[in-house]
Amino acid sequence: KIMAIDEENLKPEVDKTKSDLDRTKKQRKKMDEEQQLNQRLFRTHSDETSDDSRERAHLLEPSEPIDTGGEEDNDNNDGGEETYLVESQRSRRLKQFFEQFFYTTLLPDTVPSVGSVNFVEGEFTVKLLKFIVWTFILIAVIHKVVPFLTDDRDQDLELWQILVFDGNLIVCDLTVFFLVGRMWRQQLGIDHLGFLLWAVLANVYFQLQPYFHFLQHSATLYEMHCKWPWKLWVFALTLIPFIAYIVFLHIFYAYKNGILVIKIMEVLLCLVFFVIPLAPSPYFHLHHWFAGWLLGMHSNFSDVWWSRALMAYCWGMYINGVAVYGRDPVLSCEYSYFLSVDQECPYLECYDGNGTEMIEESMITPDW
Repeated sequence: KIMAIDEENLKPEVDKTKSDLDRTKKQRKKMDEEQQLNQRLFRTHSDETSDDSRERAHLLEPSEPIDTGGEEDNDNNDGGEETYLVESQRSRRLKQFFEQFFYTTLLPDTVPSVGSVNFVEGEFTVKLLKFIVWTFILIAVIHKVVPFLTDDRDQDLELWQILVFDGNLIVCDLTVFFLVGRMWRQQLGIDHLGFLLWAVLANVYFQLQPYFHFLQHSATLYEMHCKWPWKLWVFALTLIPFIAYIVFLHIFYAYKNGILVIKIMEVLLCLVFFVIPLAPSPYFHLHHWFAGWLLGMHSNFSDVWWSRALMAYCWGMYINGVAVYGRDPVLSCEYSYFLSVDQECPYLECYDGNGTEMIEESMITPDW
């Protein structure tokens, strides 16, 4: 009687074990069928390289056994599963193609060397040099292309003048931009289409401005106070929500990663060094090269696309401003006057009859 009772009690567990074994057999049969299907798919694409074939094999391998949950008509499902796998494979290949197309650098970030002799120290230096070289290349290209599109430019500016008079300042700008922008952390650098296209978009926007009359004003205190039309004020106000949203994203991201205080200190230091000493001057002119340079280097979260895109757009602003109008000083004529007086330049004609003593005259400030 005891044995009969035990056998009766164990019967559900035995039945469950048998059911599990049957399900496992079905799963193994299913996996074998999928492997055979993969082999047929691979044979249809035998013209591709072995590396691509191995990548597809890895993508098509089932990550976990499929629980059929009972008897199924395998013959009816084979066609649908094969179609699904083919479409999945095509979508993966298409995604891989676009990633390679947009995120493949035009030049490698590896350290150039001959044998065991390196020409520069580390990948950091390579990325900085690439950033500087690509900036000068794009400045030259934009400078040559813009005259075919519009006359709204500095028509007396020559490319050699940018290189001779502004070249060293441009290198200093780019070095600060690179360091504050943490650009060495970008795994892909900047010479790929995913970054360059945003810079091109910035140039397209600024070259379309001549076709909109109300945009033909600069962001100076005098222009804003006296000459901005109402359409320009409406345009500027419509940008405020978008700008506020981008700023919020950066603040929230910095807070979430525990670096908000660091970012605030970076912004404050840049304001102290580059803006506050200049802002009180009536000659203060917010050139768009300066605005792009100042804003772009703080959009430095390299692991999110919207921050990289904003950095690239601001970099394009900098390139456009320098290529089309030159790297004009933020204090405009006041800075030029200071240099001329300080260097006692003879073209000022501010000397006495003997030419030995300079006459000190203050510069006339703009009358608003």
